[in-house]
Amino acid sequence: MPHDLTPPANKSLLGTPAAQAGEAAARGNPVYRVVLDDLQQRIRRGAWLPGARLPSITQLAKEFHVGTGSVREALQSLQSIGLVKIEHGRGIFVTSSRPSTDLSSHFQDVGAGQMVALAETRRILEPELAALAAERGTDEELAEIEGLARQMEEDARQGGDFAELDVQFHRSIAHAARNPILYRTIEGVRDLFLESRRLIVMEPKSTVRTARYHLLIAEALRSRNAPQAQLLMQAHMSDMFNDVLAAEARAHQTEA
Repeated sequence: MPHDLTPPANKSLLGTPAAQAGEAAARGNPVYRVVLDDLQQRIRRGAWLPGARLPSITQLAKEFHVGTGSVREALQSLQSIGLVKIEHGRGIFVTSSRPSTDLSSHFQDVGAGQMVALAETRRILEPELAALAAERGTDEELAEIEGLARQMEEDARQGGDFAELDVQFHRSIAHAARNPILYRTIEGVRDLFLESRRLIVMEPKSTVRTARYHLLIAEALRSRNAPQAQLLMQAHMSDMFNDVLAAEARAHQTEA
């Protein structure tokens, strides 16, 4: 028998859910992703156990200070990766504490072979995702992707890293591609991607080059140029693959 378990409003290092949603809107990022990420983190931490009923869409909208449409989109994404089940007339129930396609759960740590394997996987999948996103993404989604790219370019100019923005950029493209299987595959390795991305210490020149690739890809997406987006993503993924190999070579030298 499903049971109600409504925890108090979540707070994180970035502040309350409402503050995070406001920050996302200010940056031009889709608000529903803040809701999605926050709810997913809470489910993973056990704030709601499998079988628990989440607060209503109206309650969540009030908590995040967002529209019900943003909450619905977040919940639909959670359902697509197997974390919740939406039962019309009854409510939204947690079905699992981890995404059904969370491939990172199969790895104890991000070792050398896994980093290379992940890079190879992305080199195969992401160029096609970019082409599909150029054809299928909404104007709002493609504008958001360009906003992320410009933010990364600004961070690179200031000498900063942008690991989380990098992950969000590629995740947004996967979402805009409108292929649920490919999206769930990318979503399933998100944590592994972020961890491996943080392990690669990028040199300033490499950081600027990566940011530039992102902006060129975003511009190709906005112009709906699928072949150009695909080619640019292929070049970016090949460059990223070389960065992974270089990081592995440095690690071997350190061990030796």
